[in-house]
Amino acid sequence: MTVRRPWPLATFLVVTFTWSWALWALAAWAELSDTAAEGLVVAGRFGPSLAAIGVTLVAAGRAGLSDLLAPLRRWRAPAPLWLLVVAGPVVVVVVAIGLAALLGTVPGEFNDPATAYLVLPAFLAILVAGGPLGEELGWRGFALDRLQARTGPVAASLLLGVVWGAWHLPLFLDPSQVQAALPPLLYLGQTTSTAVVYTWLWNRTRSLPVVLVLHTMTNLAAGVFPLLAPEAPNQAAFGVAVALAALGAIALVVATHGRLGLEHPHATVPAAAAERRR
Repeated sequence: MTVRRPWPLATFLVVTFTWSWALWALAAWAELSDTAAEGLVVAGRFGPSLAAIGVTLVAAGRAGLSDLLAPLRRWRAPAPLWLLVVAGPVVVVVVAIGLAALLGTVPGEFNDPATAYLVLPAFLAILVAGGPLGEELGWRGFALDRLQARTGPVAASLLLGVVWGAWHLPLFLDPSQVQAALPPLLYLGQTTSTAVVYTWLWNRTRSLPVVLVLHTMTNLAAGVFPLLAPEAPNQAAFGVAVALAALGAIALVVATHGRLGLEHPHATVPAAAAERRR
């Protein structure tokens, strides 16, 4: 008798949300030390990547897992794309703060330039504990191609952006997290708009390091400049940054005629092929 396995994408989403939301709820409402609570928050951020690994192993075995992890070893990308992922987030944040200032808002206090040497340690800390490493293997490495195969790149980006934003919802209830001081719908606009950019980069490079650097630099730029400091987030500048991201997403859709760098819209996802072989 053939055992019918659960639909991998649906299973991935259930596991992701269950893992992350359970840990974040425990961190927010259990009587724990600050260190233990933050440890649970960090562990919760690994929900998407852990779910991708677990579901792939069950559905496609070691061959599928090898296909899933292969993009982590792809570093080659055109130099302009690397410049975009490294410098782009900084430019967007600085422009957003400047435009918000012109509209009459008062920017927060910039970090002391003498702490510039801490940028590399901050980058590594954000990469590992701040979300990118725990998320991108799941969102882009596992879910995106499966969605693109069903809906096309634009719809897949918007759907994934909504899911990505909704996944953060428990953090809006935790006063220690920056999300708690941001309008949820505006935050959803941010994840949805930037998801389009991530899709274009993923389709152009098939490289998780490229996506990881963009995600890390986005979080780093928002923290180094007075945009998303948890104690006093600059909501006006954040709103301008979201608007800029939305304009960039629209420009990408128009420029690529809706393909967002995807050459073969119905190409088989390697891991999905391995699932069908089992």
